[in-house]
Amino acid sequence: MNVDASRLRTVPATPAGVRRSRGVRRKGWALGAALCASLGATKSAGQASLPEPATPSRAGIEVAEEGRQVSLRDQLRIGLKAYTPKDKAFVNRVVDLVERGVLPRNLVDSTFLWARKNAVSRRGRNPLRPIVYFEPALILRAKRLGISLD
Repeated sequence: MNVDASRLRTVPATPAGVRRSRGVRRKGWALGAALCASLGATKSAGQASLPEPATPSRAGIEVAEEGRQVSLRDQLRIGLKAYTPKDKAFVNRVVDLVERGVLPRNLVDSTFLWARKNAVSRRGRNPLRPIVYFEPALILRAKRLGISLD
């Protein structure tokens, strides 16, 4: 395939590390602003607007206290991978103490996050389930507050 070199147009390349001039960037912003304005004009000209974003209240999902969507029991059971009956019994005991106001929720949440972080960080081996870290840590922290979990 023969190409006539006189018909090719060369575009000077911008050397690496050289920024475009401020005027070029301003033209880009002006073009973007004009495009947004034209989109806004077509929207107001009769086209339907986008639907409102879905929120839990619009979807009919009950939102628990403090805007939480997952119950503490589900958070602990699933997040800590509590599979055995002993693990589930411990989670139920913790949830019961939190609901009665004996055990602070922020203590449980911070221990939960710490246990999940530690379960991931075992080098070169399969991680242990987070409940393995959560249970002794929460028992120790609760004991410091004078609360017995045993």
